[in-house]
Amino acid sequence: MMREDALQVLEHYWGHTSFRSLQANIIESVLAGHDTLALLPTGGGKSICFQVPALLLNGLCLVVTPLIALMKDQVEQLTHRGIPATALHSGLSAREIDQILEECTRGTIRFLYVSPERLGTAVFQARIDRLRLSLLAIDEAHCIAQWGHDFRPEYLKITHLRERLPEIPVVALTATATPEVVEQIQKRLVMKDCHLFQAGFGRPNLTYRVEYTEDQTGRLIQWIQNLSGSSIVYADTRKKTEKWAEIMRKSGVSVDYYHAGLGVEERQKKQDAWIKGKIQVMACTSAFGMGIDKPDVRLVVHMSPPDCPEAYFQEAGRAGRDGQPSQCILIYHSSDRKLVEKRLELSFPPRETIYDIYHKLGIWQNIAIGDGKGMSRPFVLLDFCREHHLPSPVVHHSLNILHRAGYLLVDDSLLEPSRLRFTCTARELDEFRNRNPVSGRIVEQLLRSHTGIMEEYSAIDEVVLGRKLEMATDDLMAGIAELQRKKLVNYIPRSDQPLLVWLRDRVPESHLHLPPETYARLKKRKKEQLQSMLAYAEQNEVCRSTCLLEYFGEKDSPPCGQCDVCIQYHRERPEPKLFEAIRRQIQDQCRRTPTPINRLVEGITLGNPAQIRYSIRYLADEGIIRIDSGETVYLPT
Repeated sequence: MMREDALQVLEHYWGHTSFRSLQANIIESVLAGHDTLALLPTGGGKSICFQVPALLLNGLCLVVTPLIALMKDQVEQLTHRGIPATALHSGLSAREIDQILEECTRGTIRFLYVSPERLGTAVFQARIDRLRLSLLAIDEAHCIAQWGHDFRPEYLKITHLRERLPEIPVVALTATATPEVVEQIQKRLVMKDCHLFQAGFGRPNLTYRVEYTEDQTGRLIQWIQNLSGSSIVYADTRKKTEKWAEIMRKSGVSVDYYHAGLGVEERQKKQDAWIKGKIQVMACTSAFGMGIDKPDVRLVVHMSPPDCPEAYFQEAGRAGRDGQPSQCILIYHSSDRKLVEKRLELSFPPRETIYDIYHKLGIWQNIAIGDGKGMSRPFVLLDFCREHHLPSPVVHHSLNILHRAGYLLVDDSLLEPSRLRFTCTARELDEFRNRNPVSGRIVEQLLRSHTGIMEEYSAIDEVVLGRKLEMATDDLMAGIAELQRKKLVNYIPRSDQPLLVWLRDRVPESHLHLPPETYARLKKRKKEQLQSMLAYAEQNEVCRSTCLLEYFGEKDSPPCGQCDVCIQYHRERPEPKLFEAIRRQIQDQCRRTPTPINRLVEGITLGNPAQIRYSIRYLADEGIIRIDSGETVYLPT
């Protein structure tokens, strides 16, 4: 019965008549009240696994996610489907947060998205018992393991929330988690009798390749021009996205670039053009792609290795979501290892440098020591760097670490909304409304929609306001301009500058707490992840798909048969008769004396070196011969 009800909800709101693999099982587990952990590949429909059961449960679904861009996207999608949803994030005023929580208390909202920072705030803690919660959903749950213990202390507040609401079931979802991370998620979320659902991470329609070349430009253009459909080209810096876009444009490719340094409106415009197929290729940093479900991406190219297999797997996984064959290419240059290792070192500035930047930020934004918690102010990184003669990469990475330490957040994914406040008395406003019926409608709607707008600024959405008034945007703006001219309101148009959000009151440098052992542990973990990524890129003996799946704990996955390693493997494989002859010579030689691989290859008189090396690898895999740490081949006793 539960599954039938869930299918009705799915069809009513999403228009689908069946669930994807494991979705139905996960939903049934949630509806039965079990703590549930779901590991689904990128594009596997994770959000459906908590959105559908939440609509069948009687109450509010609290969704915790660290990604503000994804939060905003999901709220918009739910609202578009007629499902009441809203979000609490760091860019909202205290009044706006209070209004949102009041709506949730009244039961008019079904989904409340929150960033982890919001869980420990006094206003949230004061209201939590009044929210009739039916489900707690933790999206991107791997962040709990990667950041919670080290630097994102706000993630630990999820544990406190669970202890406070033990009867509320939790569903945690992620697309990238090693076995160690899976264990940590269950432990830190205090999951009781957890039902674990893990879809195979394998994507048979994706072909992974690594191309070793000094001519990155030539290979990129060849791949782009040889494949139809949409493509994504990932670069490691903002400047390189613009560089590769210009190179492709000169070759006749329909291309644009995208990175976090662009304004919010400009990014949205570029993203929409790519989604609608007006642009074929998007050259971008990792800032692009989160929450985008475009089915016909035929090619994802990485022009340099990401910092970890998790990032590569997620970004490459944006290809082929419609199940059609698609290519995931890493174009690897001989200088890449040094570049990414240097990039890792730069991403961990000395602690003294981080302290100094924190101090300068406080002075620059006029934040007094002991004050600032919850404040958000426009922040342009390059302006700050120029004024203080600081390298922008050092400041950027210092801000990342200060964010993980829970001190502040640079939010460039949100548009600072327009704000409006009435600056007149209620009597003056009534007189104006009586004389100006058209503008009076605007005044009436503003008063109805924004409690407290007579006392302080409220964020307004001109599009939503115009829709409620059934008024064209130009007419609405003319009406607001008239109110401004008559000094009845103060209107601040929206801004697309990034915001610097102070998550805690500013502290003196001497009280800034970045524990040396925690800093060192995080750096060590990042080095291990980077080495795993470089090992994937530089090895040429294990199937690419198998290599990635083993990293995520899927052992003994069969070779894909289509990656560059598998293709080369098939080229090297000798015919059966030749293989048997080579095998006999290998065994005869090793029976006499253990022999280094290179000398063994030189001594075999049949086949070519590639075929001989293939035979050695095959015999070693089968246990017929052994190879020690010094690359010497011998027969097992």
